[in-house]
Amino acid sequence: MFIWAHRGASGIAPENTLQAFEQAIEAGADGIELDVQIVEDVPIVLHDAWLQKTTNGLGLVRSSTLEYVQSLDAGNGQAVPSLQQTLATIAGRCQVNIEIKAPNSAGLVAQDIQLALDNAWFKPEQLIVSSFDHKQLQQFASLMPNIRIGALTACLPTDNSRFAVELKAWSLHCNRDFIDIELVKDAQAQGLKVYVYTVNHVEDITLMQSLGVDGIFTDYPARAIQYFKANCQ
Repeated sequence: MFIWAHRGASGIAPENTLQAFEQAIEAGADGIELDVQIVEDVPIVLHDAWLQKTTNGLGLVRSSTLEYVQSLDAGNGQAVPSLQQTLATIAGRCQVNIEIKAPNSAGLVAQDIQLALDNAWFKPEQLIVSSFDHKQLQQFASLMPNIRIGALTACLPTDNSRFAVELKAWSLHCNRDFIDIELVKDAQAQGLKVYVYTVNHVEDITLMQSLGVDGIFTDYPARAIQYFKANCQ
């Protein structure tokens, strides 16, 4: 079971911060999932469109200045990191799933990923770009066909994994509340990895195991790893 640290080890550290990412790496997570918004054409690592959700700032992210965002406290004295800073800090120590949240940002994300590759911070196979915005996934794939894409869904599609296959995705990322064995088997038969978010409780972990999914996104990577070590010998 592949363990993705959801926004880093966000159950014990401020989400989407360098502290959360370091704690995920220390826990032994296979990968880190993070979210990208855009401020003044700079990709930053932040989930919500509003600053007040996870920082001591106010207002819409897209209406803010980069200077203002970088001055904020994202928890425990942590700053809001840029995507470039984050990739340079993680530097290939685990895989990274970059989720595009902001509209019209695929090109900017591609630029930062290309910089990470040029500086040898990551190999292409260590990166995934995902989004609920499938048009942006298409755009990103046309810019960087060597980087895997993950198709996100918050529903149970009537045609199962067809939409992800049409996107030429590498993986299907599903909501734990909207997944069944038919979807999992269909996706895997098409060669897709199936990753499920957000799986924090033992009961949900056990259910995901029974469905045969390939990995989970969890806020508590250390706890999930401990569970699998104790129960999958």
